Amino acid sequence: MDSRDSTVSSRTAAGESFRAGDSTGNGSSRAYERWGLRHLLQQMGDPPVSIRLWDGFTITPRQGKSLATIKIHSRRALTQLALKGDVAFGDEFAAGNIEIDGDLVELLVELYGSQAQQRSFLTRGVEILFRNRPRRNTLQGSRDHIHHHYDIGNAFYKLWLDHEMQYTCAYFPEPDMSLEAAQQAKMDHVCRKLQLKAGDRVAEAGCGWGSLARHMALHYGAKVTAWNISHEQIRYATERAKAEGYGDRVRYVEDDYRNINGEYDVFVSVADPTRNDGYSRAKQFFST
Repeated sequence: MDSRDSTVSSRTAAGESFRAGDSTGNGSSRAYERWGLRHLLQQMGDPPVSIRLWDGFTITPRQGKSLATIKIHSRRALTQLALKGDVAFGDEFAAGNIEIDGDLVELLVELYGSQAQQRSFLTRGVEILFRNRPRRNTLQGSRDHIHHHYDIGNAFYKLWLDHEMQYTCAYFPEPDMSLEAAQQAKMDHVCRKLQLKAGDRVAEAGCGWGSLARHMALHYGAKVTAWNISHEQIRYATERAKAEGYGDRVRYVEDDYRNINGEYDVFVSVADPTRNDGYSRAKQFFST
């Protein structure tokens, strides 16, 4: 049986319920949908990619052979792409509502590496097709988004992160450094930029699994209070601090950075919260 004919109910990373394979009642693709897809490919520099809709309508490359074909099996899948961008692509692909004829990795490299594209191709589709406004995160909305992304269990992240559980980019002052060494170099680089010294009171926004706060306390003598709204990350960081004996120097707070209060000598955030909250929050962030 075709996977698109089976019914699967679940909860997506975008926070929406989906029913895989429900392609009934789509009807023919509409003129604005076809125009939007053509315009999207043009904006991306006409990559060698084909797109086929549920009714058989297909857009092929203007020149050369198609690297792969993106098959969108329902109007709902197309709408989700427009509304939720890259996250919806993963959800709908996993649910069988989008299929790729060809090499998926080569396709993604081609699309994301396009010189004509400054953002992800699906996010660009949002702007072209629907002009959807950027999502604004409320305090509860931010917590819900973080829950879907990070509170799936620390065991999963331990499989592929370094020992310090760092999720942000490493810093390689030497090209032959290991990932672990480069992550340590990243934290030292940040501390030097902060001109951190013993006794400094540090507020950290978005602390992840607590690695930078731990590093600042153990290696620079700082007194750190770190905020995060992921329950699993805070639990991990707090338990490790107690087990390794530096709980008196680092305090992990399960709360939104927008609720930070008190007086501090240093403020730091490696994982910029405005990236998740939208740049309309930037003024509030920097005035905190």
